[in-house]
This record gives sequence, C-alpha cells and structure tokens, in this order.
Amino acid sequence: MSLPENAGPGPVQTAEAQGNARVTQVGGNYEKHVHRYVRGWQYLRGTSVGTAELDLAEHAFVDPSGHGGGPGRAAQAVSKLTRPYGRSHVLVLCGEAGSGRRTTALHVLLRVGVARERLHWLSLDWDQPRTEQIPATKGHGFVLDLTNGQELSEDFYTGLADYQKEAEDAEAFLIILADTDGWNAGAAETVPVVHLVRPQATQVAEEHLRHRAADRMNWLNSPPLDTLLTEGASAADAARLARLIAHADDGGQEAVQQEFTGWRDHLTNWFKQHSEPEDVRERALLVSAAVLERVPAQDVLEAADRLFAEVGGVLPPGGPLAGRDLQQRLLAVKASLVDGERISLDADRHGLSEAVLAYVWQQRPQLRGVLLRWASQISAPNGTAVRHLQRIADCLVRLSLLPGGATVRTVVTGWIDTGRPAHRQLAIDVLEKMALHPDTGVRVRRLLYEWAQQKTISKDLLTAVAEICAGRLGRDYPRVALTRLRVLASRQDSLAREAVADAVHVLASTPEQRVPVLSEVVDWAESTSSTTAVAGADTFLALTDISGDSFLPLPAQQEPADSAAAPADDLFVRGWRAALNDPSTSTRAHTQLAAWLDSASLSDDQVLPLAAAVLRGRLDQAGAAELLVGSSSSSGLGRTRRKKLLDLLIGEQASFAATAPAPAPVAGSESDPTTR
Repeated sequence: MSLPENAGPGPVQTAEAQGNARVTQVGGNYEKHVHRYVRGWQYLRGTSVGTAELDLAEHAFVDPSGHGGGPGRAAQAVSKLTRPYGRSHVLVLCGEAGSGRRTTALHVLLRVGVARERLHWLSLDWDQPRTEQIPATKGHGFVLDLTNGQELSEDFYTGLADYQKEAEDAEAFLIILADTDGWNAGAAETVPVVHLVRPQATQVAEEHLRHRAADRMNWLNSPPLDTLLTEGASAADAARLARLIAHADDGGQEAVQQEFTGWRDHLTNWFKQHSEPEDVRERALLVSAAVLERVPAQDVLEAADRLFAEVGGVLPPGGPLAGRDLQQRLLAVKASLVDGERISLDADRHGLSEAVLAYVWQQRPQLRGVLLRWASQISAPNGTAVRHLQRIADCLVRLSLLPGGATVRTVVTGWIDTGRPAHRQLAIDVLEKMALHPDTGVRVRRLLYEWAQQKTISKDLLTAVAEICAGRLGRDYPRVALTRLRVLASRQDSLAREAVADAVHVLASTPEQRVPVLSEVVDWAESTSSTTAVAGADTFLALTDISGDSFLPLPAQQEPADSAAAPADDLFVRGWRAALNDPSTSTRAHTQLAAWLDSASLSDDQVLPLAAAVLRGRLDQAGAAELLVGSSSSSGLGRTRRKKLLDLLIGEQASFAATAPAPAPVAGSESDPTTR
C-alpha cells in the first residue's frame, strides 16, 4: 500500500518485511510502504476519511460519562493511547450497532495527535484476517472495521502483539472496531479493549445540528420533530435527523418528519385512500415510478402497465387514449415531472422512491415474487427499462437488505443461466453491488468463493464469477478477487479458463495493479501445488500471448528504482521459466517466446535480455533448439534476433568457462605437486 504525501526532506529507513516486501519510511512529511514483488498485496489498502465526517468527529462529538460521572469511554481510549507508561498503539472499540464506533475511532485518533490527512479506513481485502497485512506507516492512524465480519482466529489475537511493537516503532496507531460479542480474545488478549455505551440520541442530534445549522436548534424541540428520537434511538438515527434538518427547506419540518420515518404515515394514508379496485393501476404507477426514479415518462408508464397486467389487471380499451392524462395520474401518486420529461417521486419528497419500495416489500410479502418477475421482464432484451439496468440493480440491492431479501439473490442468480444477455448483465451488476455492500459483502464474497470451487455448477455461473472479479470487486478488493480467480483457474474441468484469463487481463490493464497482478499469477505458476502451478502457467501464457489483441507486454522502460514493485521483466522471466518447467505448457511457452522474438512491437533491449535469462541453463530442454533456430515462418527481425541471442548465450558460456576455477588435481597425477 502506498499512501501519497508531499515529498519532503528527511532521513530514510529501510527494512525487509515478510513476503519479499521492503518497508521504506522517509522522514519529514513523506511516508510510504514499498513492496518488492508486492507479494499478494502485502498490506491492506487505506482510503481517506471524508472531510465532513472528520468535522463531526472533531467538533460535534458526544462522549457519554462513565459510571459515577467519570471520564467518558472515548476519553478512556485516548488515555490508553497517550499515557506515559504502558501506552498502547493498538486499541479495540467494542460496541453495539448505533453506539457511534466509527465516529469514536476518528475522535480518538484526532485527540492523540494524528493529522486529519493521515487517517485512513482499511479495506478488508482478505479472506482470512491476518495481522501481517495491517500497515503501520509512520505517523498514520488506521481504522479496521471488523463488525459484521468473519470469526477471528487465535493467531490474529496473538499477532496483534507483534503489530503493536511495529506500530510503536513507527508512531502509528490502529483502532479496531468490533461488535459487542465479536471480540473474544480470552487468554490471547494483547491489546486494550474499551466497551462503548450508546450516547443519548438527543445530545448527539443537538451537537451535530449546532455544528451544521445552529440557527435551527429549536426544530429539535418543536412538533412534529420533538418526538422522533425515542429512548432507544441510536447515534446514527440522531446524526441522520440533524442532517435532514440542516438540508431541509425553510419551513420543511413536516417533510423532515416524513423522510425520517420512511414516509410511513404518508404511504399508509395513501394506500388506505387508494384501496379500491380501480386504484390498482395507480398503485402500479407508484411502484413503477419508485423503481424507475427520474426515467422518461413513457418508460415509466409502460412499465406500470406491465406490472398492472402482471397482477391480473385488464387495461381499458383505447390504448394511450384511454384513462386520465399524465398530469392527473402524477398528482394521484404525488409525483412530478423534472426536466419536462422524467417522472420523479423524490423531487418534492426526498427519499420517497426508496420508501415506497421498502413499504410495498414489507407490507405485501406476497407481491415479492411478482416484483422480481416484473423487474426481469422490463429489463429483458427490448424491455421497457433495458436502458436503465443500473437503476434496477440499485433497487434490487436495497430490497436484498430488507427482511426476506435472500429471495433477491436467489432470483438474480437464476438470471445468469437464462441465456439472456440483459438479464445476465443485470444479475452480475446486482451481485457485484451486493459483494461490495457493507451489510452483504462478506456473505456474497464467500458465496462467490463457494461457486468457484463447486463441482456441479454451470459454465455461465463460473464465467459470471470471473466477470464480477474483473469489475469493481477486483479494483476495491484485488486480493479477494484474485483468490477466486485462482480457484476458478485451478478447476479440473477447465470450464472457466478463458474467463479467468480475460478477468486477470482486465485487472492487469490498470496501471497501478499491473505488476501486482502479474506477480500473483507468477506466484501461482511457481506453486508447489501442481494444480495451482498449471493454472498459473496457463494464465501467464494467456497474458503474454502476443498473437491476440490482449496481452501484457513489457514496459517501455524499467520501473524506477524506488518503484513499489519489482522490475516487470523479472516477473516475466520467472513466469516463462515456470511455464517451461511444466510439461503441459512447455511447448506453448517456447512458441510464445518465439513470437516475442519475431515481434516488431518489442525492442531488442526488451526481448533479448529477457529471452537469454529464460533460456540460460535450459538449452538442452526440448524445444529450446527449435526456438533458437527458428522456422520458415520466422520474421527477418526474428532471425536476426536469434543470431544475437545465440551469440549472447554462447558468449556467456565461454566467459563462464574462462573465469571458472581450475579443477583440483587428482592425487597421483602428473599435475599433483606431491608426485614430482
């Protein structure tokens, strides 16, 4: 992981780290981790904390007092990180959902002196939590959110002792967030733990609103908002209410109340008032408008009629001329036209579209299957909403978070095997979003792994796993994505081989991931597992196949000396040597290396040293002679290069023979001085 800072003068300290990594810490205001070969992305990546969230943590934080009016829990945490004796650089904050764990962590790190620009959330790019992957960049503060995560091993708990020493040396801090029952270190406890209590919601709302819009403080204590924060309200509820008040229009107290409660009263009254059979068509329009928020009116109306027919409704004769005008229908469902053409529920009632979906899903469970079937129909090829798949995908993900939401995942998974491109793409979009969502991510990422190794599964589903790994999942969680791609590539049935090669190439095409991805593939090829080794060699050769449009060439020039990766040509040498070692890929490896020698798109300086390094000591291997001699199809450039390559290899061999020490004389021979 590299955390960019503005370079400045200062001493440099370099140390070797596990997995061929090298950590470089530069004094002044520039610190970064440098990884040689970036073996599996040695460290978790960090993302910066937003300014608004930092402002609230610094200026609007509420720290509930301890028992008997003692210091608050955040103050206790700060003390554990700053006390003169027994100071820790690692801390665990345990608390229930809604206790303000994230904000508390930021507040504590700011209080111990970590600069705002050096605070980072850590991305959980791992399948098994390992303390070796947690960065300890000098002067930085990291937050590792393990709430809703997998069970921690004893190695993780005990490994924090070693990390604590590393963080202390680097003057770095780590705060781990955990559920109340999610931290079970027991006898392996090596770092302090602070158990948070839920702050009073009204106090949180007051502090947030004082920071955001102090002139509206009286809104909190005036009807209809004064009763919204009940005794059990969470800090998140309070923060949300303050945000809604700060962003509301003048005199918009009622709208704030409705949005905060999910428009519950509004929707309850609306459905009660529109409960007659003749109102079913308008109900269908309301649901269609909620799913297709800000979509052109024609598409929304056609989708609404499709839903109406799906529940048994019969459209009146007359087609588009039948029924009420658009404006009357929009008035009935409390929607409006924006940009003169697009229907919106949210324009006048912010958050209403999402509230409608949640209301219908929960109040009419028998409609769930109908809604999913309808979403499938309107997103099919030539369907009404085929141009709005992302909007439909977002809605389906939101529904998956509600009670009974597992149905969504089951249905969209089935779409992958339907053979319809639009449905398949929609399903992939939904699963990708679910794999990245904080609530469903861990579960769906584990599901993708299970699919990758499942023996009886369709090729379409395996290909979909590869495509998901090549998308945002591969950019945000590259280690997780490559693990699943490795499992896919190692399948005995080879069903996903082409999909894996395509996915790995997509990931490697991103400049900052190019060398790390190649390094991972080479590690597969060098694995002691024969299955993984073959998978790695196959994938490497797919990346370097110059006969196609998509291959991974050598860079135009070498990486700079302080680059966060090894020179790419070293990886190419290792990859080709691994491919040559395997009988199942050696012929193909010789053929592709020959193609590189014949290619005018690569320079002599790139190809010749690499080919020499690959073939050195392997000239007796089957295929090496044919490679050096060439064939009738070899290019003129290739024949010239082969002569240079042969001269280079022979010259190296002659030089080695000339400088090699003479063999020791055999006792009793004429060269033995004792016999003279």
